Amino acid sequence: MKVRFKTDKFYPCYPIFIVSCYDSDGRIKLTTLSSSYTLGNTFVLGIAHIDSYLSKRMEQPCAFCVNFLSSKHLYAIEQAGMMSNNTQTKKTEKTGLTFGKSDVIEAPFIHEASLVIECEKLNNETQIVNGIKHVIAHICGYLCEDELLDANHFCYNKLDIPLLEADTRKNVYRQMTNKVTPAGIFFQKS
Repeated sequence: MKVRFKTDKFYPCYPIFIVSCYDSDGRIKLTTLSSSYTLGNTFVLGIAHIDSYLSKRMEQPCAFCVNFLSSKHLYAIEQAGMMSNNTQTKKTEKTGLTFGKSDVIEAPFIHEASLVIECEKLNNETQIVNGIKHVIAHICGYLCEDELLDANHFCYNKLDIPLLEADTRKNVYRQMTNKVTPAGIFFQKS
């Protein structure tokens, strides 16, 4: 039997990532997010705090990297997400992360990230729906650690990205496992 539960939000497990970009002075800015999706060469970010630095930065054309770090980097992930770029001038340094510059777009990526998606937000590609800013960006490239590839095929069982599961009462992290099952196998059995 199903029962109704009350909550203003529910996240059934979304990957956590850090968005990195340059500010107008060339300094690296970071923000942790989990609300997103990709489809083809499109990346969509959901930004709940429309007064945040990232929300305001996304009002203009800009490039950014989506950095997926492993579970061992939860300290840096929380630092990047729980401190405000608007009030904490040393936020990026406090994460302890190191950076490189994309050779495809004008954005920094995080060296410690296992997987990086390089994105470019174009003009007028944002919408505000129910107080959430939706940013639509073009995916320009992907970077990953070499151990995640075998003969240029991605090794899904080696990716370790923390997942966020949450409702209005509690936020928790879950971890991915190394168990993978090929899609379509259950259909083929029928």
